[in-house]
Amino acid sequence: MLSDRVESQGGLLAEQGPGAGAGCRLQRANEAASAGILIGDDTIVIRHCIPIASAPRRIAARQPPVASITRRAVKVSFCVRRVLSPLLANILLDDLDRELEARGHRFARYADDLLVLVKSERAGQRVKASLTAYLARRLKLPVNEHKSRVTAIDECVFLGFTFRRGKLRWSEAAFDDFKHRVRELTGRSWGVSMRYRFEKLAQYVRGWMGYFGISQYYRPIPELDEWLRRRVRMCYWKQWRGCRTKVGHLLALGSGKRAAILTAISSKSYWHLSRTLATQTGMTNDWLKAQGLVSVRELWMKAHG
Repeated sequence: MLSDRVESQGGLLAEQGPGAGAGCRLQRANEAASAGILIGDDTIVIRHCIPIASAPRRIAARQPPVASITRRAVKVSFCVRRVLSPLLANILLDDLDRELEARGHRFARYADDLLVLVKSERAGQRVKASLTAYLARRLKLPVNEHKSRVTAIDECVFLGFTFRRGKLRWSEAAFDDFKHRVRELTGRSWGVSMRYRFEKLAQYVRGWMGYFGISQYYRPIPELDEWLRRRVRMCYWKQWRGCRTKVGHLLALGSGKRAAILTAISSKSYWHLSRTLATQTGMTNDWLKAQGLVSVRELWMKAHG
């Protein structure tokens, strides 16, 4: 079944956000969404958000520092956020996992985020009401009604992913966050060296693709690489500043003399000039890769074997 077990808490303690454990649950949810009658746009999803983290956090915050009564007192501190909340969620919701298994539901849960798949909207409303009552009566836990809903599978977002035509994709919100962060790391006004910029960019892109790389949506991948290379060329163009410096760098990289001069003296924007003949023949894809620019396509291909 797709349930979380209390025995598997070790992986959660090492995470500061959705990571390997979340990816495993997403793959299981994708398998459930693709199994048998659940294929297609008519699949109904019950999305539950159970705000159990706030109560244990308040309780834990009131506790005095733990001290061992031996020859000397030793203060033990712990992090309540990000570590304790997923642990308490899995402990408290283990009974819910067993209940869903007993009912024969297909479901996936990560911490207090729960996804249940049923066959129709009517069944979804019935199961949602039943689970809400079970949580309130048995576990004394409230359900966030604003985040809980019954919807079609292609309209549901779970751990940053959505399901379209039986395939797993990253959500639009997650993709917008990725592009926003890349814009920050490749901003031409960020006064850092290109070496440091490449290091930070590689860390973020590898981390993002390490999680979202299981997406089966390939179409935007080549466009992402092109966009990323253009952003980096724009940073180089801004960093070179003077016309003579720009012409010298372009000639050293193999651009034609006429094209290099015309591009260097142009008054057009940095973004526009980052996609000219001179900048693209000088700062080639292979040259950018040698400087340390990572390829989104290569990371995606590696994630899919």
